[in-house]
Amino acid sequence: MADNMYTYMITPDPSNPADVYEIPREIDLNLMGMPDDNVVSSTVNLDISNAEFTALGDYKYAIREVASSDEDNFPIDTTHEYYMYVSVRNELDSNGRPTGEYIATLSSQLRDHDTGDKVDAIFQNRAERSYITVKNEVSGNLANVGDYFKYRVDIFGAKNGDEFTIEGQDDVVVYDGETIITNPRIAIGHDNIIYLKHGQEVTIGRSGELNELPLGIRYVLTEIESNGYVQYVDEEEGDTSVEKTVVRNLTGKENVVEFLNHKEGNILTGIMLEIWPYILALSLMGVLVVARLVRKKKQKS
Repeated sequence: MADNMYTYMITPDPSNPADVYEIPREIDLNLMGMPDDNVVSSTVNLDISNAEFTALGDYKYAIREVASSDEDNFPIDTTHEYYMYVSVRNELDSNGRPTGEYIATLSSQLRDHDTGDKVDAIFQNRAERSYITVKNEVSGNLANVGDYFKYRVDIFGAKNGDEFTIEGQDDVVVYDGETIITNPRIAIGHDNIIYLKHGQEVTIGRSGELNELPLGIRYVLTEIESNGYVQYVDEEEGDTSVEKTVVRNLTGKENVVEFLNHKEGNILTGIMLEIWPYILALSLMGVLVVARLVRKKKQKS
């Protein structure tokens, strides 16, 4: 969703013949919406019809994009710069005599800063976005690789109703005996749940190669219902700590959260040692019985 205000500066060149009054020095353009092709375009007109030129000659103005209302996510376009050229001439009567008025608007034109070619002033802004990756692993001698784990996803800093893509989780899962159809999107302002089993990972806010989440938002991931597992989260420093909730801010770097669910049970070694001799003795007794039966059978024959 694009929703941003850009500001453009119109700067007179020092070589201009004279000062000009009532010509805009700044114009704003508001960009809103997000069509299917993920490109938003808008046009603003630079109106110089009220400008008051005080001398004849050729005037030059530089047009630059100088501000963005959300520069972290919508950085300004510093690669494009344009010059507006205005030729101010006498207005002539039918006899070719000056009327005392100047005309300029019909002679105005835009040229590219580098090539000098006549162009339209087109600025391009690429919104900075990122996404979240959530990974799930299990470990331990009582861990079940087929178990699903339930996570709640909360995102703060985006608008209520905004939706973002979830990719990577199974379409249908069985959790706590209930068959659940998973949601391929999360909606801000609603309860959002994802389900992961061993070795799975999902991305939140990424559709194909397109990143969707604005930088700077805060995301909270909470594991629900441990079912006897102990949860570990790999911290950015490489350490592990037992916790069920992760709170972080989205950055332009990788935003990866790795959950490890561990389930361990003690092996009852003491009881096993006491039972083992009896199992062995019973096995030997079985061998003796078989041997006796075979011997008796041979004696009869």
